Amino acid sequence: MKYLGILAGITALTAGAALAASWDSNTQKMNPVHGEAVAYDRPDCTTPTLQDYMVFEDKPGITYSYVGSFFNDKTSCITIGTRTKIRIYQHKNFGGKSWEIKNEDYDAIKQVVTGGWWDNTMSSIKVWKL
Repeated sequence: MKYLGILAGITALTAGAALAASWDSNTQKMNPVHGEAVAYDRPDCTTPTLQDYMVFEDKPGITYSYVGSFFNDKTSCITIGTRTKIRIYQHKNFGGKSWEIKNEDYDAIKQVVTGGWWDNTMSSIKVWKL
């Protein structure tokens, strides 16, 4: 019985790893899955050098009250996984103005350019599975 528990744990870890955002070399984008969003510092949501992006996911115990000095005020585009909702915030600790974006699609990733006032303004983010 002990080994069944270990096997179940390994299976769960393997399944979880398969559900993470994946790199698409043709589009030069990370493809988020259900409950994930990817922020880019480029307005076309690409990252030719596999840099300058950050993945956020709806995961128990994980919060993004500050996107860190690496990504603070740098977001120009966001891709949102299927059946996922995000809320981006102007300031850290979920302060200032906020913008909620939903992707209710079951099959397609949503791409949103954070142009205008929101360009390079995001400092914190919340992500939920729908």
